[in-house]
Amino acid sequence: MPDALPPEVTAFRGRRHIVSVSESLLAEIGVRQGPLSLFEWESVKGERAVRVEADQRLRFRDLRFNGESLFATPELSFPPFAAVCLYGSARVAEWLGSQGLTRYDYWRVIDDLQVQYTREWERRSPFCRNAGDLIVGGWHFLWPEDDFFVPPELQFVALTLRDAEPWFEIWYSRPRCGFQARERIT
Repeated sequence: MPDALPPEVTAFRGRRHIVSVSESLLAEIGVRQGPLSLFEWESVKGERAVRVEADQRLRFRDLRFNGESLFATPELSFPPFAAVCLYGSARVAEWLGSQGLTRYDYWRVIDDLQVQYTREWERRSPFCRNAGDLIVGGWHFLWPEDDFFVPPELQFVALTLRDAEPWFEIWYSRPRCGFQARERIT
């Protein structure tokens, strides 16, 4: 997918390729076939937007890039505290209930166990360790501007780490069968 645009495209100045993910890596996390690419578009007015482009007819080996190749290294994904509260076992729900809380009250937990767990999550988190260039799959986490943990209908696909910030997240919506991207700045 080229960075240049054909002459008939007049609303955009150009686009910058950020990252592409192979269909084999996407299949490992349960996302549809075909590679995806993340681009940053710039309009003629100087406005920027990120967009995911995916085509099930393509294969990663057929794409051409001029950037640096990245290679995947498997690593277990350790869920953040909010995910444990929302999706954990019945014992987690009982523990929350013993404090007068529901699963959705994860933000109200005041307990040394929560503090210890968060420290362990930070120790294991590729984001907190700045380990690698891209996280593909696994658990996502809450950003400071988030009001709630993203529902399971949206699947976390990837998060850029290299040369951040901004960080870019890619999500897959199963009901819509489509991708979306978010730019994150702290």
